[in-house]
Amino acid sequence: QTRRGRHQAMASVAAARLGAKSGRPAALVGASMLASDLACMASDAKRVEACGSDYLHLDIMDGAFVPNLTWGPPLIKCLRKHTKAFLDCHLMVRDPLVWVEPIKDAGGDAYTFHLEAALAMETDISALCAKIREHGMKVGIAIKPGTPVDMLSPYISMIDMALVMTVEPGFGGQSFMESVMGKVSALRAAHPLLDIQVDGGLSPKTVGVAAAAGANVIVAGSSVFKAADPSEPIKAMRDAVLLAQPSGSSGATEAPVVPAVPALVEEKELSAQDKLKREAGYRAIDSHVTSGMVVGLGTGSTAYFAVERLGQKLAAGELDQIVAIPTSVRTEAQAKALGIPLVSLDTHPTLDVAIDGADAVDRELNLVKGGGGALLREKMVEVCARKFIVIVDESKLCDALGPSFPVPVEVASFCHASTMRAIGALPSLVGCTPKLRLGSAANNKEDGTTPAITDNGNCIVDVFFDAPLAEPSVAAVELQGVVGVVEHGLFCGMAAEVIVAGKNGVYSM
Repeated sequence: QTRRGRHQAMASVAAARLGAKSGRPAALVGASMLASDLACMASDAKRVEACGSDYLHLDIMDGAFVPNLTWGPPLIKCLRKHTKAFLDCHLMVRDPLVWVEPIKDAGGDAYTFHLEAALAMETDISALCAKIREHGMKVGIAIKPGTPVDMLSPYISMIDMALVMTVEPGFGGQSFMESVMGKVSALRAAHPLLDIQVDGGLSPKTVGVAAAAGANVIVAGSSVFKAADPSEPIKAMRDAVLLAQPSGSSGATEAPVVPAVPALVEEKELSAQDKLKREAGYRAIDSHVTSGMVVGLGTGSTAYFAVERLGQKLAAGELDQIVAIPTSVRTEAQAKALGIPLVSLDTHPTLDVAIDGADAVDRELNLVKGGGGALLREKMVEVCARKFIVIVDESKLCDALGPSFPVPVEVASFCHASTMRAIGALPSLVGCTPKLRLGSAANNKEDGTTPAITDNGNCIVDVFFDAPLAEPSVAAVELQGVVGVVEHGLFCGMAAEVIVAGKNGVYSM
């Protein structure tokens, strides 16, 4: 057989594994045709097939669900004449129901639609999945970076694959969002045999993080088509997935495997500031956690090191009979990977200590939290702790809250614009500028075009200030009184101690 013929046979076998839900999930790497030379799509498709691509990934965008417009069934039908590859169709469209028959008629093999679009159209998702399957295509559901991964749970039995976007959908060439990996880890822990696809910014440099989190179906565009030899990045990414998978055979009765969560940075890459953050996180655990405690685990780059230290001390036998309550999906995945026993407020309503970071700390130890989008869960956990220890780097200290970091406010998605106007009209917030967070909920940078969605399914309004917030405690009360506000990021009078990682070392306030 020719190289291309051999690979077409391999691709056929590999594609058949998609959605098998038995044995070890297949390691599949597909080329995203959005990154190809669109004037030479057929020849580019043949080239990446010959170089080892397991499938071709086709992004269908209608200009409504996402602002970009790509191609539709006629182009897919033309491409099908030139390739026998498995065509994985990713529908970024407002009404996924109406596209099923046209995509199948054009030659599509897999049909992945966005959960957000189906819910917005009030589509019967069970009927939609059944219709896709009746038309002989594999069924996938995609979620944006800001959509809570738990929203997939009711539909897992209906699908062959879950796609977790690692960029905001709509455009190619974006940077990989590592913050989404907590969702992948949670999905893999709950569904060890599910095919989990990741799409956006994947390359040999970023795939290791995705593979370690549990992704086994990789979509890669620029890193493949811009390579002098596409076979090299394709092989490197497939090998990374295989390396990250648990050794030994898997079966339907096998216990769920919790993948290791990679460190934020390798030891050799730790900056001086990261080393101070680690020292602060370690000190918080060493000074405030003893055996038998119930511990609240925070979210963020500094809190990460506290969770890491707790896992180390449990593994070494220095601590025992510890249970912990995480404040986000990402922290939950990290804790599970480290073997930290987890419980919830439902069974353990009082905590001995909670340890978390903050985005701003004033002289009175009032805090702004929620830059990472976890403020509701953080406050629910930390208000129940007998002692709340805050760990920050020195850049988070300020004379007064307000200008240094916007105050995040979690609001119901229903009529969020109305709630945002009510927030802006509060007397204690005079002069503020409320702004709806777009893109990822994990930061307050505008890295997308759709509202950021928290782990709880809510939106976030970031409240910006030019002048210091005169009375944070008054603002907290007024914010809580706004109908539509779920929780706010002002944590007033809660911190027992603030451990600060400064340029000259670590100290306490």
